[in-house]
Amino acid sequence: MTQKAGWRPYLAPLILALAVWVYGPAVFTAVLSVMKWNLTTPPSGLVGLDNYASLFRHPEFARAAGQTILSALALLPFATIIPLVLAVMLWQRPGRASVVYRALLFVPVVVAPVAVATAWKFLLNPLQGLMNRILEVFGIPPVNWLGDPGTALLVLVAITAAKVVAFNLVLYTATLSGIDRALVSAAELEGATRWEISRFIVGPHVARTTVVLALLSVVLAGQWTFTSVSVLTQGGPDGVTDSVYYRIYALGFQFFDTGAASAAGVLVLLAFAVLATAWSVVRRSRRASH
Repeated sequence: MTQKAGWRPYLAPLILALAVWVYGPAVFTAVLSVMKWNLTTPPSGLVGLDNYASLFRHPEFARAAGQTILSALALLPFATIIPLVLAVMLWQRPGRASVVYRALLFVPVVVAPVAVATAWKFLLNPLQGLMNRILEVFGIPPVNWLGDPGTALLVLVAITAAKVVAFNLVLYTATLSGIDRALVSAAELEGATRWEISRFIVGPHVARTTVVLALLSVVLAGQWTFTSVSVLTQGGPDGVTDSVYYRIYALGFQFFDTGAASAAGVLVLLAFAVLATAWSVVRRSRRASH
């Protein structure tokens, strides 16, 4: 048995898990997207592309897609720039204090999202919330944080940003651990400044991680904000906090239009597939040019 063939038995459980939990549901969703089903009765037969057409007839879905993209762009600095800066600062000062700081910054990741959203619901209460009480001390009138279209999306982005920064900080820290500190010491002996070390040593090392995290931010922004949208705003006010993922949930479990919800899921999957394909083509073209 060759070395390559020897790994196949170990891959079998992973392939089975992917088939059961990923590819199987994806295929089932694609089948439901061309059927009519309301969750209470058996599927009533094929309807072709009617479910897809119904999505484009409703402006809510297009608006939700636009707000999802807007949320992704708003979260992009929190997924890349801010965690990278924090990771580099902690990496430049190794020691016990750095470990403690990383542990404290990681706390938002381990706290249940529903608990976080519920806590913010009380803090942002327009009548008795702590945030407005603080504003009152400075003579600032109360703000309807979640009911004002001008502030609702910013609040959701801020709530989500803490978890995104914490999680990506860990990924950047793992990437920076691969840098040989002897190389840094040699650069410092040659008179290199911290900015030059960050630019010419750290920058190239974390470039690929940054691109991956930026892509993940675009892909997962709707999932990251889903809990906050569900608990705090339900897509309001005026749809400014709506997202594709919450729209899928509403179609499937509030309006019981499982066919349309499945069609929306398939469209999201196709959009991500196009994005991944485009990124793969760009990477190959760059490698070919070098």
